[in-house]
Order: sequence, then C-alpha cells, then structure tokens
Amino acid sequence: MASPAPADARYDRQLRLWGAEGQRRLARCRVLALGASPATCETMKNLILGGIRAFEMVDDGAWRRGARSAGETFELTCEDVERGARERGGKTMVETVAERLAALNPGVDGAATTANARATANAGKERIERYDAVVAGCGGLSDHDHRALARACAESGTVLVTTRARGLFGEARTSASERWATENVAPEGSTAWDLRLDKPWGELGAYVEMKTSDLDRLDGAAFKHVPFVALLAHAAAACGTRDRRSVKDALTSMRRGMDEENFDEAIANVRYAWTDTGAVTKEVEEIIRDERARALTLESDKFWFLAAALREFVDREGCLPLEGSIPDMTSTTESYVELQRLYSDKAARDAACVWESAKAFARDVGAPHPEEFIPERDAKIFCKNCRHVRFVTWRSMEDELFPSPAAGTSEMLAQALADPSKAMSACIFAGLRAADKFTTLHGRSPGVRDAGDDSTVDGDDDEFVRRDGESVRAFMADWFEASEVKLSAANDKLADDVAYEIARYGDSQIHAVGAVLGGIASQELIKIITGQYLPMTKPLVYDAVSSTMATLF
Repeated sequence: MASPAPADARYDRQLRLWGAEGQRRLARCRVLALGASPATCETMKNLILGGIRAFEMVDDGAWRRGARSAGETFELTCEDVERGARERGGKTMVETVAERLAALNPGVDGAATTANARATANAGKERIERYDAVVAGCGGLSDHDHRALARACAESGTVLVTTRARGLFGEARTSASERWATENVAPEGSTAWDLRLDKPWGELGAYVEMKTSDLDRLDGAAFKHVPFVALLAHAAAACGTRDRRSVKDALTSMRRGMDEENFDEAIANVRYAWTDTGAVTKEVEEIIRDERARALTLESDKFWFLAAALREFVDREGCLPLEGSIPDMTSTTESYVELQRLYSDKAARDAACVWESAKAFARDVGAPHPEEFIPERDAKIFCKNCRHVRFVTWRSMEDELFPSPAAGTSEMLAQALADPSKAMSACIFAGLRAADKFTTLHGRSPGVRDAGDDSTVDGDDDEFVRRDGESVRAFMADWFEASEVKLSAANDKLADDVAYEIARYGDSQIHAVGAVLGGIASQELIKIITGQYLPMTKPLVYDAVSSTMATLF
C-alpha cells in the first residue's frame, strides 16, 4: 500500500479555501457519528476526505434493513448484506461502513462501536466531551434524543450537526452555542480594499507626495507607471472635495493621453477617494461594546480579550486597524513593493498594538502566560479581518422544535408560512415533528406495517398509508396550534400533501437526499471547526420533490 502523501500535497486544493491554519484545526478534530444513515455516511465521507484527525461511528450494527442497506448506503454492497445475514459473528454493518470510510484517507483514524445510538445520544456529557464534533443522523433518534444530545454538547462545548430524512424530505441543523468567525467572513462578492486614501497616515502621505510632486517632469513610461493609489490621493487633495465628479475631472485633467492604464484604474476606483474604509461597522461596534468584552475573566474566550483591545484601539485612533493588502495595479515592481511594504508595515504595527492591549487585559485577570493564551498570529488574523469579524450564536433546539411567542419563533414560523418560497419548507418541518411524535407513540414509522399490529388494514396499502397520513396531519395540526400559528387554506393543502407523502415514504432514506444533506452538514461543520466563513445558524429544510431548500427561524 502506498504511503500517504504529504499533507500539503494531499490537501492542496482545500488549502486554497481555508489555508494552512484552517487545515491544522481540521486535522485536530475528532468526530463522533451516531447512526450509519445515508446522510451521516455522506457527512463523514466529506470530513474524512477533508482531513479530520479521527472518527468513531456508533450504530447497533444489525443488518436489519436487508438489501435496502445497500441501496441506501453507498459504502455497502449487496454482497456485504448477504454475507452479514449469512455469517453470524462476522463484521457488523457499522464496522463494515466505518472500515470503508476510513479507507478513503489513510491519514484518518476510524473506529466502529456496535451500540445503540439512542443510548449514546442520551449518555450525557461524559460520553461526548472527548470529541470536537458530533454528527447525528440516525433515523432512530427522536426529537427528544436530539434535545438531550444538544444539552450534552452544549455542556461539553462540542459542535453538534443533526440531519433527518424521510423519503424526499430532509432537514439539517448545526449547533455550537456560540462561535467566532474571524477569517473569510467578508460578504459574498465584496471587493472593497482598505486603502485609507481619505485619511492617509504619515508614510502614505509622504509616498503620495514623492510620486506626484513632479508629475509634469516624468517621462512617458514613468508617468504611465505611477500607482493609481498615489494619483487618486493626489487628485482628491488637489480638488479639496469628495465630490465624485470633481475628483474624476481632476484625474482627467492630469492625463496626457487615453492609453494610460494607471489613470483608468484610478477612475475605476475613484470611490476610495472619499470612502472611509477604516470606519467601524455596526456589527463590529456591537461586538466591541458587548458586556463580555468588558467583564473579562479567566473563563472568557481569547477573542473577547481581542475585542476589548480593539475597542481600546478604536477609542484612541478613531478607526479600525489597517487590513494591510493592496490590489494589483499598473506600476513598476519597485514602486509596488514599496507601497505594499507601507501598508503591511502599518498593518503589523496596528496588530501589534492590539495584541499588546489584549495581553495586558489578560494579565489583569490573572492569566499566567498571556502570549500563549492569545497567540500573536490570532491577533494578526483578528485585526486583518476585523471589518467583518462576527460572533455567531445559535437558538436553542427547544425554541426551534417547539416555536413559541416568548422565544419569537412563532412569529418567524408565521412569516415563513406567509412566504410562498418558504411555506412548503415550514410544512415539511412540521411534518417531520409530527412523524417523530407518531413514531414515539406507535413504535413504528408512519406508513410502515407492523406485523403484530391488528389495527393495520390488511392487504390495502393505499388505505393504510392514508390512515397513517391522517394521523400525521392531526399531529401537525397540534404542533401548529401549540405554536400559536394558524394555517391559511393554501397552507392547509400543503400540510395535507406533506402528511400523505411522509406516510407514503415510510422510513425510507434515499441516498441522493442523504448526499445533499451530508454535503451541507459537512460544509457547515468545517466552517465552525476552522473558524472561517459564516456558518448556518438556522434549521435548513430540503424538499427534493421541487429541488428547493430554505432556512427557518
């Protein structure tokens, strides 16, 4: 067997997404997977290929679903199912699945435990705290089990990702109590550069003066290679106004011809002449003024110390620390390198100032080694991304599974039902709650016959499904009533359709649906583990019938 490739080569493509530090965080992650369902297997496949440290998969191991297991789970074949039924004492289903998953990446340690997933979910903090994340997608886990698991994860600081699927309907949810997102959190499509041309600091002002004081004496080649940053700052200062037209006119009057790309760049970026790129945004203001950034203790997250230090910097300087990078531009190599050095040096000084303040706050609360508690690298990353840094929180699972006016989730549910693009998702969410209640009361999934149940309608599958669907619909009505939300006539029809479809699907789990849910679950978990990008904080509902999805609450 070939030896594993070096990590940098093996993970080359994803390193371009979340960088070396993000990969290191992922490589330290231990994951507990509950249930060998299609969604859980797909989630784990993506995490294993991504390079987590280790995983443990828990399932009762029975080959109870027969050939359906091979159809639902990509990691199993019909031969596996036949062998499992034939050979008593051989490999269990979960052992087979875990072995196949671990084989995807030799750098990941995998283990299988043949045990009841429900018992594990309800085992409490002690069973969970050794892991960094829990992935729960077992069809046998009820909402009650998920709530118990969520409490254990919250107590141990473990990230929880849950999925659930019935036929062509599914949902995914993440929970991490609270987390910081400090990298790659700029809004999608954002291309704003932190140039500070409206308020240039001393060295930048001197650079602009040096590059533009003798523009008329420059030869043609040198004139065409004056960086647009210098041209724009000079034009803004010359016209003495932030008026867009005036600055553009000043730039146009400085031109010698129409083939000067540096002037084209200056005009294209004219907004930087008056844009205060160092301004404190509303979101950042809320973070640095938060009580948790004032009442610091030894138990406080290190980023609250950085937030306190950032507040001190803003109060003193009146702006955020400089980000430190500049865009490509028409220029000589020497001029560009010099300009880049000006920005990177100023950013380094700002970050050092914030780091020193953060360490001082840490010393004030008795931290024995502030430089280890708050590494310099974290301070640099925090300052580089401080314009978009976010403190992310999640609602409790209780408030989402049981909407109420007090929690504000009843109003959100009503808004979703009033939105044609989300009404079906809201009904599916209610239908999944109703199916869970049905299963808890009857000991079987709606639409699944129990040979020992005399109440079933012998020989008439359509009638059997219809009756179970009516029961699911009644439970949906109870759930909406408890949530203090009324359905319109149109939504009544949607709820009827959802209830019937859930009963018709029975306990089937379609691999294609699991692949979608698993892809979403693993993506969101990676965001949380790496502390990069903004993770999903609301339940997501997937409707494979119409190939749509929506978040609720």
